Amino acid sequence: MSKTILSSHDTRTPLSVSDLPLVIHPGELHAHWAEAARAKGFDLIARVRDRLHIALRCQTCGGIHVSRHYVLTSAQPLCPHCVESRWRETALAAGLRWLGRDAAHRHYGHYGLPCGHTARRQFSFVDRIAAGAVSVRCETCLVAREEAEAARFGWERRGRDPNGNVSYRLYLHHCGHEQRIAVANMRWGQCDCAGCGQSWTAKPSFIYLLDIRQPQTKRHYLKLGYSSHPVKRHRHQLGLPKSAEVEVLRVVAMPTGHDACAMEKAAHTRLKREHPEALVPHPEFSDLMNVVSEIYTRESLSLLHETLDQIEAAIGDRTGIRNPDAPAAPPHTTADNEPDNAQDDPEAPPPTASPTRTPAPPQLRRKPQPVTVSRGRHPILRRHWGLTG
Repeated sequence: MSKTILSSHDTRTPLSVSDLPLVIHPGELHAHWAEAARAKGFDLIARVRDRLHIALRCQTCGGIHVSRHYVLTSAQPLCPHCVESRWRETALAAGLRWLGRDAAHRHYGHYGLPCGHTARRQFSFVDRIAAGAVSVRCETCLVAREEAEAARFGWERRGRDPNGNVSYRLYLHHCGHEQRIAVANMRWGQCDCAGCGQSWTAKPSFIYLLDIRQPQTKRHYLKLGYSSHPVKRHRHQLGLPKSAEVEVLRVVAMPTGHDACAMEKAAHTRLKREHPEALVPHPEFSDLMNVVSEIYTRESLSLLHETLDQIEAAIGDRTGIRNPDAPAAPPHTTADNEPDNAQDDPEAPPPTASPTRTPAPPQLRRKPQPVTVSRGRHPILRRHWGLTG
């Protein structure tokens, strides 16, 4: 900011203020204005522009600026030259180079970064940098670093997360699959393509609904989650005591673990926002299992079934999903969503040939109804681990 220069004490002499030639107003300089100015660290110089504005000289730096007279009488005027000097000193303490104030927003300034790029930063944020609370970051360098990290593992950074999560970015795999991935996971290569990968993110998975009871304490909870092996999840990973009774009420097959994770998280977010009363506080079950959330009251059973119905409808016929724990049901049957009907018993006799029948006319796909599946007959409970429920 340029300092104001008074060429003379003649009230008709032009006054240059902030690069604009201003004429001193011939109005009276009231005594109480001069007293208020001295008390607040300024000298009253003249009335300028119009009857509402006055010129004040700062007793600290000698700079002159224009202010409204009611600001002087009702508040503490701020010397813009002193303020800018503080911004400049703060920038130096933060390791930045002061380039000037942002004309579009009074709380922002432009700074030169150590890397050579320029950035627009909030003054309060630069104060925190100078205090060592945060570190300066260049967006240009950040994007270049994230692009290099993605290229190391066969990905291309496409941009910020379309869902608005600041911890995620949108990446394109060399196979053509586009996917949201956490920046921290990409940095360490802890990610797999849900299109062509071989890890859980690309393999079929399930969203499950568990019924958890402990007879001794008469506690009864429901858990909604996802896993490629729901039984292994509740038997080996929840940390439940042996006295707990667990039943898999329902599973929804998902094409990939990535889809299962995304839809399960979205479901929990919606339930927490719209039905907070359905969630069980962590202290109530902290001694029973080693999870901290995603536990619901038994009264929310119908609500959870509706949630699974919505997920199942969203998946629909988007892709053919094969249950890794059981052979797929024969085509044109009604066993698509009935785990009880899966033919996975290795000791069962082969089915006898049935007489040739005229195929029935195609029927509209019905929305699956919530069902409680018997543990003893659920294919997921009998496959791979030799469990019988």
